[in-house]
Amino acid sequence: MTKKVVIEQLPETKDIEGVKRWDEERGEFVQVSYREDIGHVAFFQIKDGFSRGSHYHVLKEEAFYVVKGTIQAIFMDIESRTKEEHILTRGQKIRIQPNCAHIFHGLEESLVIEYSPQYYDKEDTYPIDFGQFPGRS
Repeated sequence: MTKKVVIEQLPETKDIEGVKRWDEERGEFVQVSYREDIGHVAFFQIKDGFSRGSHYHVLKEEAFYVVKGTIQAIFMDIESRTKEEHILTRGQKIRIQPNCAHIFHGLEESLVIEYSPQYYDKEDTYPIDFGQFPGRS
């Protein structure tokens, strides 16, 4: 795996400090971030068969948490051109370092939270053509 992508399954417990998740009668609770500075937060949907991403950032680090669904994620290190692909599901968190292109393709309707310590800067978004998916934006 490229050093620019870290994927973790959030632990299912209430009994620790830090990021975690658990289900209870009232519903799921997720602590996606713990003691991190956040300059940007977004929430998005990826419909079945559509994609989001298809870009990279030179300065911005991003983290994503899959709230619901299943997505096919493709990452490419811009410097080495190394590619990797993962299937991501509910409860997984992905951290992407700068200069790592990414695209997320919905294998079913999916909901995702995105956050970053940096503010969103349109000028730091560089499109890249992954080529094989509809609905890129």
